[in-house]
Amino acid sequence: INLAHGRAHNHGWTNGDSILADSGTEQLEFIALSERTGDPKYQQKAENVIRQLQKIYPSDGLLPIYINPHSGTASSYSKITFGAMGDSFYEYLLKVWIQGNKTESVKHYRQMWETSMEGLISL
Repeated sequence: INLAHGRAHNHGWTNGDSILADSGTEQLEFIALSERTGDPKYQQKAENVIRQLQKIYPSDGLLPIYINPHSGTASSYSKITFGAMGDSFYEYLLKVWIQGNKTESVKHYRQMWETSMEGLISL
């Protein structure tokens, strides 16, 4: 996000796609921002992203690292990896559940993490 102009954009080298790991860190940051400011709008924005990812969430829980920000679908050239640009997304799922005091409102993060770990083990 360009703080001077308030416009968001993705890196050119991703062909304009969003990076999976960035989607995870935004969950933590925006939820924390809502908690600290008392304004739920930041968490709601982050929840919109996770809801879209849940729509495309595969049965093995393994997502590709590039997501089209307009369609919310995986990019055709994208790959699944637990390396750079992918691994931290899965860590953040668990961290959001912990940060949210393991309550019902963040239970879906734990469920997504468990599905992903089962998918990793099955590789």
